[in-house]
Amino acid sequence: MPRSEIDTRYRALLAEIEATLHDPGGAARLAGHLQDLPDLLQGLREAPQDSRRIEIMVDRSGHIVSQNAAAAQRLGLHPGDHLGSIAMSPEAAQRFMKGQDGTGIPLLVAEPAGGTIFFFGQAVEKDGPILLTQVQRGIDASIRARLADSLGLITSEGQLLKGLMEGKPIQVIARELGRTEGTVRQQLKSIMSKMGVHSQQQLISTAYALSLMYEQARPSTSPLAVDLQGATLHKGRYGLVGLHAFGPADGVPVLMLHGALFGIGALPGLREAAQTIGLRILAPERPGYGHTAPCEDGNPVGLAVRQATDILDHYGLQQVVVLAHDIGTRFAAQFALEAPTRVAAVIAAPATPPMQTWAQTADMPTRHRVNAWAAQHLPGLMDKIVALGLAQIARNGIEVIPRLVFDGCDFDQAILRQPAASAVLQEAFHLAWAQQGVGFRADMRLTNEDWQDRARRISTPFLCLHGTESRTVSQNAVEALARTLPNGRFRLVEGAGHSLPVSHPALLLRAALAAGQAAGLGGDEFGFPRNA
Repeated sequence: MPRSEIDTRYRALLAEIEATLHDPGGAARLAGHLQDLPDLLQGLREAPQDSRRIEIMVDRSGHIVSQNAAAAQRLGLHPGDHLGSIAMSPEAAQRFMKGQDGTGIPLLVAEPAGGTIFFFGQAVEKDGPILLTQVQRGIDASIRARLADSLGLITSEGQLLKGLMEGKPIQVIARELGRTEGTVRQQLKSIMSKMGVHSQQQLISTAYALSLMYEQARPSTSPLAVDLQGATLHKGRYGLVGLHAFGPADGVPVLMLHGALFGIGALPGLREAAQTIGLRILAPERPGYGHTAPCEDGNPVGLAVRQATDILDHYGLQQVVVLAHDIGTRFAAQFALEAPTRVAAVIAAPATPPMQTWAQTADMPTRHRVNAWAAQHLPGLMDKIVALGLAQIARNGIEVIPRLVFDGCDFDQAILRQPAASAVLQEAFHLAWAQQGVGFRADMRLTNEDWQDRARRISTPFLCLHGTESRTVSQNAVEALARTLPNGRFRLVEGAGHSLPVSHPALLLRAALAAGQAAGLGGDEFGFPRNA
């Protein structure tokens, strides 16, 4: 089935569910429509695989000192291995190491699964270790979006431009978009006309030139500024866990429990701010996300709590502030319930409360009500809807996430369409798609569960933040959660939506710092006496 037809049937399925929201017999009426599901789900297997950027750090002798999880999994490397083991030849590795003069140099390596990978190597500091970063084709999504807007490209033309910039031939792009080659070639001519170029080569070179000019115009704190985002693999008692860690080792310890939508380390300014104000943030990838295997017993919350406890034990941390994003609220609550002495405070930003009654959905946009209805009445169908939505993103790019996830929420869509949010969307999708959306789909089920009884037994200080512009979650339900928690507090954040972690990251970090200092987790680095 062509992908364009898959998308059409997917939208028709959602419309069918919407039409049954207030019909007691709606679930039965859907039965005939579900015959399309096998064909729709076939599209999941055709979606492209995750292509996380590989990063490797080597010392001046060419031995690997650290790597991100993608490098470990795709190249099979271990600390201490020599760069020559993956270079196309030992001589190539030697030339690479001798050529390091501070300006950077490329290196071609062989991938065990077949094929080759280009890396760009550059010293992090003079005479220091060398960081090798995988060279990926294409241009930044925010730059591509600006280019499309300035040229007046329609959505399908923007998708074609994306494929061209990734180096895909017309035949492949046509197949992925479910169009004929003739149609795609006509659209290519349209794009060329709008750009004022006369060949496909001119189109690509012009787009790349624009992207370089945009990058040069961006402020940079250092000529050697390098994207160091990525997870390391923590091998603990409960399996391999992708772990993001940033901030000073002696800072206020913070356990971040990520949500379904906002990634981890790509949040604007998060890493720099953590280092500046003194927060030591440990952020494990939850079961079914990133490099952490899905839960096999159907209880991802319990497994995530055990993995988090194991990580804190490994780092010798007795107590932490827990910072949770959206459905991370559920995981933070369970952690505080099971290990109250390990949690100084919980900051849920934004808070996702228990789903108690259908009335909580009254003010939600239709798409969100559809998801809630399907989760409560046809959970198996809900799982398929979410899987199909993820497959749409895999096919069409992260640019569709704001509309797909926040349909009807204009404020949140505007926040996530800002250039600074591009990295957040990219990381969030990589985390979800790495396991074919298993963790994300489980989160959608958890969002619609009622855990109010557990909340009554949590004595930990628990701050529930909610944006004034949020339409995704009921403010009344968040306030009710804060009242139910024995030590709960509610705070309304002006000018914020459910995208609070993206629009107000500084507020969240200040709250974590204040909670940690109040609990005495700030240390005494400079010898100032504490107030009695």
